[in-house]
Amino acid sequence: AKALLEWHNTSQFCGHCGEKTVSKEAGRRKQCSNDSCKKRIYPRVDPVVIMLVIDRENDRVLLGTRPKFISQLWSCLSGFTEPGESLEEAVRRETWEESGIEVGEVVYHSSQPWPVGPNSIPCQLMVGFFAYAKSREITVDKKELEDARWFSREDIREALTLADYKKGQKTAASKVEQMCKGVEKSRSMAADFNVESGELAPIFVPGPFAIAHHLISSWAFSDQNVL
Repeated sequence: AKALLEWHNTSQFCGHCGEKTVSKEAGRRKQCSNDSCKKRIYPRVDPVVIMLVIDRENDRVLLGTRPKFISQLWSCLSGFTEPGESLEEAVRRETWEESGIEVGEVVYHSSQPWPVGPNSIPCQLMVGFFAYAKSREITVDKKELEDARWFSREDIREALTLADYKKGQKTAASKVEQMCKGVEKSRSMAADFNVESGELAPIFVPGPFAIAHHLISSWAFSDQNVL
């Protein structure tokens, strides 16, 4: 609902002729009010690839951190797809641009609508993948990431099972719910809807409200049948 409302907010005028638009089909689409135009306008979806880059040989994964993240928060790499680009191509390009890691095989995992981003892009669709690394030497693009590192399976398991982590995610999930309802409109960055990880946490990863959590946890516990 939030994504649809934000789309209505930003599509009040026809992009073809500039006239005002009117709501149609109970808000599911809009139409230009100009009788000589009558262009139909539908809600937009902005596809974003999010990938857990896996080093099979060394049983580890690549995670990145951004300046806007809270301390110790590490997550999957991600980025918007470009026009004319397949999702698999976007995974390989974004991974290479952000970390210098070359990716070979790309396997789809799951997807998640993400309507709590900046107001200018409220209609994100996060498409999650496992991406298997062909190279291992990291070269971080400092314009995109603060840092990127390889983490072992044990590192990830320790982070996910820490008591402070589980307690903190209850608060984080509540904040995300409020943001989806528009209660905290101005709070849109990842740092705003995560909570402190606790001094004992070696790393902190997004909670169950985020697709990144499910990518990371499904890999971490893949040998224990608790995906």
